Amino acid sequence: MSALSTVADATVIVWRLVLRKLYFWIGLAVSAVALWLAFNQVNWEELGRALREADYVWMIPSAIAMLAAIGARAERWRWLLGGRDRVPWARAFRAVSIGYLITNVFPFRLGEVVRPVVISRGGKVSAMQAFSTIVVEHVLDVLVVLAILALVLPGLPLPEGAAQGVQRGAIVFGGAAVAIVIVVWRRDLAERVARSILRRIPRLNPDPWLRRFHSIMDGLSVIRSPRLFAASSLWSVGAWLISAASFHLALIGFVPDAPFTASLFVTVTSTLVLLAPSSPGYIGVLEVAIQKSLLVFAVSGSVGLAYAIAFHAVEFIVMNIAGVMGLVQEGMSWSSMVSTVHQAETQHDTPVATLES
Repeated sequence: MSALSTVADATVIVWRLVLRKLYFWIGLAVSAVALWLAFNQVNWEELGRALREADYVWMIPSAIAMLAAIGARAERWRWLLGGRDRVPWARAFRAVSIGYLITNVFPFRLGEVVRPVVISRGGKVSAMQAFSTIVVEHVLDVLVVLAILALVLPGLPLPEGAAQGVQRGAIVFGGAAVAIVIVVWRRDLAERVARSILRRIPRLNPDPWLRRFHSIMDGLSVIRSPRLFAASSLWSVGAWLISAASFHLALIGFVPDAPFTASLFVTVTSTLVLLAPSSPGYIGVLEVAIQKSLLVFAVSGSVGLAYAIAFHAVEFIVMNIAGVMGLVQEGMSWSSMVSTVHQAETQHDTPVATLES
């Protein structure tokens, strides 16, 4: 029996490596296609003129809003971890910033795996507990984004087919979020179902998977606390509105009369598009999402692409600087961070090793 278990574990490891490599190449392919879609048939003269004539002064408040959005997400994370007294806001801000830095530099969006390690350095919250709250973050993000979409969609001049596609996507994401909430409220039943399914899979040791399931459920338990869930939800709304403001402030430099609904729509579409695999830093994917979204508001593809390039560049710089400063303030070296990232790529469970300077 132990031999079969060893073979099964080895098979799981091989498949993880294969899927990881496949995901990496799919991400590169998606980014390449996105870049082609963004630059295909673009008017290069108009693109250059839009880049030259833009009022880049608006990028300064946009960058400040980016940092404010990180701060709002850091505050939300404190509530998801059980309240504001568990983790200092500064540490949460640094952890989120470092997570963005890692996601921008490394594949597989490993920032979401590394930032729980950073926030666990205070000793009051374990890396596993912090990691489990990320699922709640995604649930809240989906709910808020769908709420924004519900507000702006009726007034958008979308073609009928595109509107139906957006509505179907909203139903899928919304249904998934509701399903997660139901699972949390019926945790005992969900655990029995999970245990029954795992035990029916041949040559699979269900215990590690059940531990992961319990960890995720522990993180999702904040949904059952009205106080924590309300505070987390309010900070989620604030974070996304600040993000939309960041989009809009930068957009004014390219399209001075653009309505705020355009930035709200760009916020929604870019968020949903970024769920797809892509290269580190979402190169190409963010550009095409912004460009195509602005076409709905009669912004030409060339001007929309110029704005997308400038905004993405500023966002990349701001978030990476914030991440590097977070590393310095945490007394962590880049080499130790790279080592932790490699552990995250190879380990089965969430890395909980302590980073050393």
